[in-house]
Amino acid sequence: MKKYILLTVLLVVTFTAESQILTIDKTDTSDYSKKTVCKGNVAIGFEGDKQKALLLDATNTLDLQLQHYKELLILASSYRITYNGKQDFLNSGFVHLRWRHLYKNTWQPETFTQMQWDESRGMLQRFVAGENLRYNFWHRKEWEISVATGVMYEHEKWNYAAVDSALKPAVQTDQLTSLLKSSNYFRWEGKLSDNTNLSVVLFYQSPFNHLLSQYRFATNTRFDFTISKHFNFGVTFNSMYDSKPVVPIMKFYYNFSNALVYKF
Repeated sequence: MKKYILLTVLLVVTFTAESQILTIDKTDTSDYSKKTVCKGNVAIGFEGDKQKALLLDATNTLDLQLQHYKELLILASSYRITYNGKQDFLNSGFVHLRWRHLYKNTWQPETFTQMQWDESRGMLQRFVAGENLRYNFWHRKEWEISVATGVMYEHEKWNYAAVDSALKPAVQTDQLTSLLKSSNYFRWEGKLSDNTNLSVVLFYQSPFNHLLSQYRFATNTRFDFTISKHFNFGVTFNSMYDSKPVVPIMKFYYNFSNALVYKF
């Protein structure tokens, strides 16, 4: 138990889980079945967030997977209620839909779309749609590696809510941006023991005409501890570095949370 507690603390301190990054899912390695299967989980958690000041949040998430023979449809959604000492308000969330064809094959296409908002950072709305080619490698049932590359369209609308007052222009109009981007990620997930699981994901997104000079690099790390057949306790930490933000906010952003997860 002491080593599990120590590992959890180290994960919270060292790693970073989801702001402007696409949801990534675990692969079921059993044989294809023509039987339709629906499964998912619901999580309620507590979260700390740092941009200009520390905010305390309550987060609720829902993940659903519909498997039908060689097709996998994934729906993920999340929203946060933030308390900053003065008022309560719903300030961020996302809805993500992903379709994976031949999802148990080594090579597979995946199509995705996502709607997102984060008022505390000034992101009024974000729409993403894209297509990836994904490669999966499994080592027995102990761990797996996924690598994907593809193209995505991204449209964003930002205001100056999170910008330092000294950097705000005299006339503050909402900023719009629409870009075609390269979308890439690397993911490793494996069991640390019979009842613990660790997932690490690295993301790199960049416009094709500025692949190395204008990018978003992010990490997503999640540690899960199995409590019972239907309940897990999860610790998640995300970070993101945006080399050229749409508005002049801090380039580095992080988010951490822990949650009690019910699986069905």
